[in-house]
Amino acid sequence: MSSSRSSSRPTHSKRDDYDPDTLAIGIFGRPHGVAGEISLRPYNAHGRISGPIDQLILSRDGKREVRQVRAFRPVLGGYLVQIAGVGDRTAASTLTHAEVRVARSALPSLGPGEYYVEDVVGCAIEDEAGSALGLAREIFWNGAHDVASVVDGDGRERLIPLVPQVVLTADVAGRRLRVRWDDDA
Repeated sequence: MSSSRSSSRPTHSKRDDYDPDTLAIGIFGRPHGVAGEISLRPYNAHGRISGPIDQLILSRDGKREVRQVRAFRPVLGGYLVQIAGVGDRTAASTLTHAEVRVARSALPSLGPGEYYVEDVVGCAIEDEAGSALGLAREIFWNGAHDVASVVDGDGRERLIPLVPQVVLTADVAGRRLRVRWDDDA
């Protein structure tokens, strides 16, 4: 049985490229205080980032930059981050709206059958018999769980819940998920 980790789940995830080296964890919000801290709004409000975070990868306007972290602390609704070289509110404000990514090597290992929801986008989806259902075009949160919008070659869309009762196996490295799905049911 497979399960997902939504550590990277934005409200809507839609990408054309799969990055096996980094994982998006949130977006920088507004500066906090006058000493250069900035709020980090995580994509997964229910998850917690544990362990030391030494580097963040900031992504904006198609460009990425690695920044060293001086301080990273949890607060209600997210985190406050102090980036090396950012010493005041004005400098912190230049980071607002940057997507924040971390190296996957800095994250805890996934358990057997676990995957990050962000990684499903672009995967081939097949039913229990191995018949192709289409490609996962995007992921969205419906209030209860993540849902994959899967589109086949004819443009037909299926909305497939990413829950253990439906996702049978997930081979993210191989870019393939097998699901329990019956179009006639």
